Amino acid sequence: MNNQLLGHNQPRWIIEKLIYCVALAMPLNALAGDIFLWAAIVLAAYDQVKNHTISKPTGLLSWSVMAFLGWTLISAALSENRWWSLGAWFYQVLACGGIYYLMRTYIVEPRQWRNFIRVFLGSAVLVCCIGFYEYIFVPNAHMHEWVDAKQFPKLMRRMASTLENPNLLGTYLLMVLSLTGSYILTYWKDKFYGAALRLLPIALLVFITLVLTYSRGIWISVAIIVVYWGVVMDRRLLVALLLIPIVLYWYQGEIAARLWSLFHGQDTSVALRWAIWDSTMYMVKEYPVFGIGWNTYWLEYPEYNYFIQSTHVLMYHAHNLYLNILAETGFLGLFFFLTILIGHAVKATRLKGDRLRQAAQYGVGALVIAVLVSGVTDFELYSHQVSVVFWQLLGLIGAFMKLSKEQENKEN
Repeated sequence: MNNQLLGHNQPRWIIEKLIYCVALAMPLNALAGDIFLWAAIVLAAYDQVKNHTISKPTGLLSWSVMAFLGWTLISAALSENRWWSLGAWFYQVLACGGIYYLMRTYIVEPRQWRNFIRVFLGSAVLVCCIGFYEYIFVPNAHMHEWVDAKQFPKLMRRMASTLENPNLLGTYLLMVLSLTGSYILTYWKDKFYGAALRLLPIALLVFITLVLTYSRGIWISVAIIVVYWGVVMDRRLLVALLLIPIVLYWYQGEIAARLWSLFHGQDTSVALRWAIWDSTMYMVKEYPVFGIGWNTYWLEYPEYNYFIQSTHVLMYHAHNLYLNILAETGFLGLFFFLTILIGHAVKATRLKGDRLRQAAQYGVGALVIAVLVSGVTDFELYSHQVSVVFWQLLGLIGAFMKLSKEQENKEN
């Protein structure tokens, strides 16, 4: 009997394990993560067609995800760089939508949620350890690309690890910290001190690694998340923010120099961002409805680049989440994307059940804030690795919501 049951559920069992493999591998190596991801997508399609159990959108949020997938596909098909944009859509947008629905459909039990979180955090620890090894022993060949050497002559290292860029690593760790911090605060508030203390070393490791990325936008996002936690969970956390100006006053190292540089215009990266944003607005004015097509910013930018005046300069994104999505997919594309993010944060406040779901109320809020705030100065979701991780976490929240809704329907 058990063998028959195992055979009947074999595809779902394999898909579950492949999803864990995606959570483990994607932050470490994009190619390995993609192999597991597409294997899971193909097997899930086979499983649902064979068993006539095709998962359909069940609410506003899942329909918003479908709308975003559909609109970005239309935008890519109408792009002047059609074939490149369609390929990029298939590689990134479809993959992100796929991992969202895999999580929402196949990771639906508390046991599976806990397993996923363990694997997810285990991968984050590996990323941090690799980052520290590189930080100490490996020369930073791309340092001149990441920092204005004249403005920061003493800054010789920025941690990048397996994400290949400090800002991308910072965004990934910001998402990890959003989840981990929310669970620690929830467990501590409910006096489950053991569970909170077990997560604390991971959170500290992630935080220290995040600091060593020297990513100013990410640091600001962390402060905003602490404000959010202080308002909705424990107001004593707001007192911790008072330590920032005190530490910066007495500490005059490169961390302080990087942070204070935001408030003057001598840093070339700040001036460059303003110029890029201005150029992007011309794209938006010319293509307001369908945009220029997904992932075609780098192809179109030379036509709008007045700052450097060179057709050989490659700018892969607008260094602003809102402007980049607006330029590539038009106003409706940005509307659907923001609806997904804000909608998940709002809907999560209604979650009921075990502490995993209770903590998710705050975790998704912190996650959304992390992406929206850091998105003001960069577009880290351009990265395939970061984007898949982000949508996988959204899918976990979607799974929480789906099960809660099913339980409510049974009770009614």
